[in-house]
Amino acid sequence: MRSVVIIAFIFSFVILIGLVILVGQTLQNNSILAMKSRAEMAFSNIYMSMDSPNKAKATMDEEGIYGIGVYASNGKLSRKIGEVPQTLPLTQFYNSNAKGDTTSGTYLINHDDKSIWYMRLARLSVYMNVVELAELPGQSFEFPDVLFVSFDGSDYLQERFIINAGVIVAIIILCLLAFFIMVMVSRNQKYREALEKQESLVSLGAAARTLAHEIKNPLSAMTLQTALMKKTLPEGYSEDLEILNSEINRLVQLTNRVNDFLRNPVGESQVIELKSFIAHIASLFPESIKVTGKSGVKVIFDPERARSVFENLIKNACESCTGRDPQVTVEVSLKSSHTAKVTVADRGDGIQVADRSRLFDPFFSTKIHGSGIGLAITKQFLRARNGDIVLKYRDGGGTIVEVTIPVERRIL
Repeated sequence: MRSVVIIAFIFSFVILIGLVILVGQTLQNNSILAMKSRAEMAFSNIYMSMDSPNKAKATMDEEGIYGIGVYASNGKLSRKIGEVPQTLPLTQFYNSNAKGDTTSGTYLINHDDKSIWYMRLARLSVYMNVVELAELPGQSFEFPDVLFVSFDGSDYLQERFIINAGVIVAIIILCLLAFFIMVMVSRNQKYREALEKQESLVSLGAAARTLAHEIKNPLSAMTLQTALMKKTLPEGYSEDLEILNSEINRLVQLTNRVNDFLRNPVGESQVIELKSFIAHIASLFPESIKVTGKSGVKVIFDPERARSVFENLIKNACESCTGRDPQVTVEVSLKSSHTAKVTVADRGDGIQVADRSRLFDPFFSTKIHGSGIGLAITKQFLRARNGDIVLKYRDGGGTIVEVTIPVERRIL
C-alpha cells in the first residue's frame, strides 16, 4: 500500500512539473507571437506613412522602432527609414541564434543593447490597386520580397525573463513541497510506528507489572519451602535443591529487572568517573577485559543503573561467542566537549542482520537462556540521562557498542 502511494505521489509530481513547463512554454509562445505581431503592425504603420517623414518618425518613437527596411530577395536594400543595414544580414538570420522561420517571421536578439531584428519573407507577391490611395488609375503597388524591422526588445526580454523565472520558481516550490510532503510522510510513519510501539509497551508494561507481582508471591513460598526441605531431606537431595534454588533466584532476578524497566529509570543521580567505575565492574568478570582511554571523564548517573548498563554490555560481549576468547575491550573517550563515549568491542560471532532492528525490544533475545530485557533496560536508563546506545558491526568480525552520555557540568 505504501509503495502504491509513493508511486502515485511521484506520478502526480511529474505531471505537475510537466504542466508547469507546458504553461511556461505556452506563455513564451504567446509572448513571441505578441512580439512578432508588434513588429508586423509597426512595419505596416510606418511603411504606410513613409511618404510623411515626420509622421513616420513619430510612429517610430512611439513604438520603440529603430528602423524598418524593405529588401529584394537578394538582400539588396530597396527602401528604408531609420537605422537598418544596407544589405540584409541573411547569414546572421540563418545561424543557430535566430529563432523562427523566414515564412512566419524570424528574429535575432542582441542582448548587449536589447534590440531585436525581425525579418519575414513576403508570403505572396501581392498587388494592390492604389487608385483609392493615390488616385492614379492604372498604377499598382507591389509588396517587397523581404520585410525587416529593428526595434527595442526590452519589454519582450523582460517578459521572457519573468516567465522563465516564474517557471523555475514554480518548479523549485514544487520540489520543496514534494520534499516537505515526503519528510512529513516519513515522520508520520515513524510517529505511527513509535505510537504503536508505545501502545504495545504500555500494554506490555501493565501485563508485566501484574505478572511480576503474581510471580513473586509463589517464588517467595517456594524459597521458603526449599529452605525447609534442605533441613529435613537427606544429603543426597542437596544437589537437586541447589538447582531448584538457582532457578528460583533466576526468576526473582528476572522479575526485579522487569520492575527496573517499568519504574522511573533516572534513580538517584551522582557524579561517576567512568573509567574507574567501569574498570571495577570489568574486574568482577572471569574474562580478561582491558579498560583503556581517558581518565577523569565524569557523568551524572545513578550508580546502580550505571552498573546495570555497563555490566550488561560487558556480559553480552563476553557471551558473544563460545569456545574461544571474545577479546573484550572497553575504551572511555570524549566524543565532544559535552559528550562522553564508552566503546565496548568484542571479536564474537557478531549480530545477525535480521536481528538488528529488534535488539532493543523488550523480551527479544538471541540467547537460549536470555530474558531479552537487558538491552531494553540499558537503552531506557541511558535515554533517561539524555544518552544513547548504538550497535555496529566490527570489521574483521565481532560487535562494537557505542554508549554516549552527557558529561558532568554542574556540582550536585
